[in-house]
Amino acid sequence: MSAPAPDADPADILQWAKWLVFRQRSDEARATLEQLAQSGRKMTREQVNEAQFLIGMIDIANKDYPAAISRFRRILVSDPDAVRVRLELGRAFFLNDDYNNARRQFLFARAGNVPAIVRKNIDRYLVAIRSLRTMKYSFSLSLASDTNLNAGPSADTITVYGLPFQLSKSLRANSGIGLAMDAAAEYAPRLSKRLKWRIGTQIHRAQYRYTEFDDMTMTVYTGPHLTLKKWDFNLLGTAARRWYGNRVYTNIFGGSISSTYFVTSRFGIGTALAINRLNYVRYTPQSGTGGNVSLSTFYTPSTSSILSARATLGRQNAKDKAFANHLQQFKLSMTKELGSGFTVTASPMYSRIAYDAPLAAFDRRRIDHQLVGTLMLLNRKIDILGITPRILYAYTDNASSIPLYRYTKHRVEIGLTTQF
Repeated sequence: MSAPAPDADPADILQWAKWLVFRQRSDEARATLEQLAQSGRKMTREQVNEAQFLIGMIDIANKDYPAAISRFRRILVSDPDAVRVRLELGRAFFLNDDYNNARRQFLFARAGNVPAIVRKNIDRYLVAIRSLRTMKYSFSLSLASDTNLNAGPSADTITVYGLPFQLSKSLRANSGIGLAMDAAAEYAPRLSKRLKWRIGTQIHRAQYRYTEFDDMTMTVYTGPHLTLKKWDFNLLGTAARRWYGNRVYTNIFGGSISSTYFVTSRFGIGTALAINRLNYVRYTPQSGTGGNVSLSTFYTPSTSSILSARATLGRQNAKDKAFANHLQQFKLSMTKELGSGFTVTASPMYSRIAYDAPLAAFDRRRIDHQLVGTLMLLNRKIDILGITPRILYAYTDNASSIPLYRYTKHRVEIGLTTQF
């Protein structure tokens, strides 16, 4: 095959570049593609993406995985359903030891119309990732606006012991703007081919101008993780502390056991059982043991979307029966990668919390029906050192049998995240 003239049709030049890549003449292929890109020649979006894809493949061959990742991501911004690009991006992440992102891309590629032999190779990658993944982390920092920081009622007065009482400003709904930070990190060294030991921490911090509404929770956990061909098992011990208003609010100690069965690479079912001891520092009669059991599932329906769901039943005991309760909770989550680099995630959640006995000041037992809806939008087109901008909106409506606990809130966060 002979080289086309410099002013040849871009399609002919791309065909020549593919032949050079096939012949492992990477330097000539890169020079040809870069010259085409710099020539200012008019090309279709498909031709631009093909040129980027070929350079990305050259980057992989040269073991410049970050460069390949950047090029493949650039293609997916305009064509999120490009299966071959998903596959090669997953491979680049895998070779770069970024197993979390590799898993996501392989799941997307697995949902595409690919040959049986390719599906088997993807499945091998996904099984290997579950065993090889030893480090993961996430971070987000946002400016947060909240219409009800303290989950207070909008009413000015309530009835206590049959008499009306005026609520103080600190008890009513308070709005504010502050900073919200979430960070998580886990290290899981391999003890054997199938066994790892997980050590992790999670931190949430919300800080406002008025410090009485500052909220922070820190969690640490550790335990073994077993990976089989179709199963994952976890046994974890957990300790957590929450500060509210910069004062210790609760301490939690407990443990959990969980399992995930992979029906297929794209579809899994999980179960979990957790027990805990919850200690309230400021009012000890609220303290008690508790636990929950949950059933979850995930599915990758297309090359650019992920669906998950979880149902939870919980029980929390307390010395004062008015604070002991049963929980029923259902949550859905759908993530879809759109064109122009946008990713949207919608997460509705419903909870019913029924308490065992009436509070002394009220004539009825407290039962809450809480609806939370979260919508998150981010743009993968803007990627600086693995960080992208994010906008999050959350709406909460807590309908309670006791007016003091009825509230609604709107929360908006604008910031940066590593999770995309």
